[in-house]
Amino acid sequence: MFPHMSLKIIPTPNDLNIIRDIAQSGGKLPDMAKAIGCSRRTICTWCIGEEYPEVRQAYMAGKQAYAESLAEDLMEQAQSPLHDDPKLASAEVQRRRLIVDTTKWITGKLLPRVYGDNQRVDHQHSGAITVSPLEQLRQLEGGTVIDVTTTKAIATAEDCF
Repeated sequence: MFPHMSLKIIPTPNDLNIIRDIAQSGGKLPDMAKAIGCSRRTICTWCIGEEYPEVRQAYMAGKQAYAESLAEDLMEQAQSPLHDDPKLASAEVQRRRLIVDTTKWITGKLLPRVYGDNQRVDHQHSGAITVSPLEQLRQLEGGTVIDVTTTKAIATAEDCF
């Protein structure tokens, strides 16, 4: 009757479990859409949009668990023994370096607060602000107080030679 209108699909609790499980195993949005039986666009709208926060939470919980498992895998790979042959050991080191760098990049993107390279500095404070006595005088006098301790003394003739 109305070909331009489509039905709105609402996620069920079972859909939330599927999304969380697939995200936790490292699956992608198309895998989730196929498992639920909806379009990729629908699953993207659910996971990224604000309309269904429970879907977004399930998706993020799964991705966080996946990032944690990747970090654990990194530790296992870094601690595993190398080959006895020096040539093969060198190739193995290069292969592991590539795996580690790729996995670090992925975990940094999935959990930037935990594994990201950038540090966030919070400049907000809740303590009282200490004002110097000179600044207190300036505030009382309306900003006309001059700090004479910072002015340079006039050089004498002895200082010049």
